[in-house]
Amino acid sequence: MPCTPSSLKRRALLTLLLLHANRRFPICSLIGELWDDRPPRSAVATVQMYVSGLRRVLAPEHSRGGGDPRRHPLLLTSGNGYLLRVQPGELDLDRFRTLAARGRELRAAGHCTTAAESFHRALTLWRGTPFGDLGPACLPAHYTVRLEEERLALVHDRIGADICSGRAREVVGELEELCARHPLREDFHEQLMLALAAAGRRAEALHAYTRARRAVVEDTGIEPGPGLRAAQQALLSGARPDDTRHDGCRPAGALHPAALGG
Repeated sequence: MPCTPSSLKRRALLTLLLLHANRRFPICSLIGELWDDRPPRSAVATVQMYVSGLRRVLAPEHSRGGGDPRRHPLLLTSGNGYLLRVQPGELDLDRFRTLAARGRELRAAGHCTTAAESFHRALTLWRGTPFGDLGPACLPAHYTVRLEEERLALVHDRIGADICSGRAREVVGELEELCARHPLREDFHEQLMLALAAAGRRAEALHAYTRARRAVVEDTGIEPGPGLRAAQQALLSGARPDDTRHDGCRPAGALHPAALGG
């Protein structure tokens, strides 16, 4: 049954405990995360109150039965902190990582079509920006950054598997959007060049390199990395750049852009 706390601060506390599931989270660290190292004088008592409320929400039958809060079935007091018990597979994040790992195993074995399916299933577990529903009770930015990076890495893997499975035309539009949204992520630019080339749009693939190089040079003052340059050289030489991460799926004689140098 749903048991989302109504209080934003209490929801933020639950989120922190879930992110550190099955590990003791010291109360001093909780206070620092919840109040950005500027806690009120009553912070310890406030956290204890939040924990008490969470215990009632997470296991109402335990509270109604007059159970000892120190023996709560899910949210335990552990030393000078708290520990939230979570079973394997109960969290969407756990399921996401399990499906991602399975997809990468399949890709490494050369089964990119089934790998792409696993990646797609993992990404369907995402709903908007991580922790976006916390509003003003937001968590420190590094939590969102880490999870968003994890998601983008899997998007990259999924697109690579889609291209390798013969669906290059289907991902061009998505890659155009990703490149516009993340102009300094050379891996997406490289995939866009590969997808365009695979779709028979070589001139557009070369133009995609020009756009990518301009974005990188204007922002950082340095030339793109070897992956992008090798993909461009492959196109200029009349070959199709290929994704070096899909060795098991690559037909004999396919070109490795990394071997072309920069």
